[in-house]
Amino acid sequence: MDNSTPLAWRSLGYRYGIVAVWVVEFAVFALLAPDTFPTTANLTSLLSSQAVLLLLALALVPTLVTGEIDLSIAGTMTVTATMTAQLNAVQGLSIWTAVAVGLATAAAVGLVNAFLAVRIGVESIIVTLGMGTLLIGLSVWISDSLTISGVSPALGDLLNTPVLRVNTAFYLAIGVGVAMWFVYRHTVFGRGAVFIGKNAEVARLSGLPVARTKVLSFVATALLAGAAGIVVVGIAGGLQPTSLQTLLLPAFAAAFLGSAIVEPGTSNPVGTMIAVLFLATGISGLVLVGLDAWIRDVFYGAAVVVAVTVSRIAAMAAPSGRA
Repeated sequence: MDNSTPLAWRSLGYRYGIVAVWVVEFAVFALLAPDTFPTTANLTSLLSSQAVLLLLALALVPTLVTGEIDLSIAGTMTVTATMTAQLNAVQGLSIWTAVAVGLATAAAVGLVNAFLAVRIGVESIIVTLGMGTLLIGLSVWISDSLTISGVSPALGDLLNTPVLRVNTAFYLAIGVGVAMWFVYRHTVFGRGAVFIGKNAEVARLSGLPVARTKVLSFVATALLAGAAGIVVVGIAGGLQPTSLQTLLLPAFAAAFLGSAIVEPGTSNPVGTMIAVLFLATGISGLVLVGLDAWIRDVFYGAAVVVAVTVSRIAAMAAPSGRA
């Protein structure tokens, strides 16, 4: 009993230590920028602005869980947003029909990625890198390199309605994350996906449908990235297709940092959501204390390097922590 207590505390530290760091981070910025950082206006604005990044970072979880990687999420988000905005604002389709077509496009992207990576056996990082670039180019062609405006306000009314001063899009993203947590924690499919990610060959020999699970995971990733694109269009009421590529690095930073906490060594939705908000708090604080905009890229880039390193260390140390 005496020996297990320190181990339990160490395991708790690995899993939730970032929350303590988050509290310290918040306190430091509150002291450095007391008139701007800890205000209700800043905090509600901070949360409302994270809906898209939350969905995009969560989009990485299904493929990462199964041991794959999808670099096309920014492209999928962009082409979904472009299709939705173009069909509604330019072609005159109803917003909900345009949304359905946009999400169907995202699902098709996921199926193509899955076919090439799972069925053909091409490395997923190569397939999705090329796919993401292709989709960005396709989006620019569809929009004729122009900003699309005039999207029906019905979508914006749904996503921008404030609840406790935070837009409903944020709560939607959190709800998606909670639903994903339930799937990976409490369903046969989710637990199987985690097992596959740890050792696909053992999972295959155990009778798990490895290929089918990975295919569904690629489709889920694409649909979540597409949902992020829908939220972009709804909140902004339009779209500049080349403006979304910068979200790829923050999404990966959050996903990798998230895999180092809550369930160390495994990509997980709760850790990812915490990481998104932790990183967003840091960026907001650094900007409000007077640092230039370049700090954003430096911060997220450093976060990726640190997160991957910490995730690796946590994965090796976590088993002894659970003893």
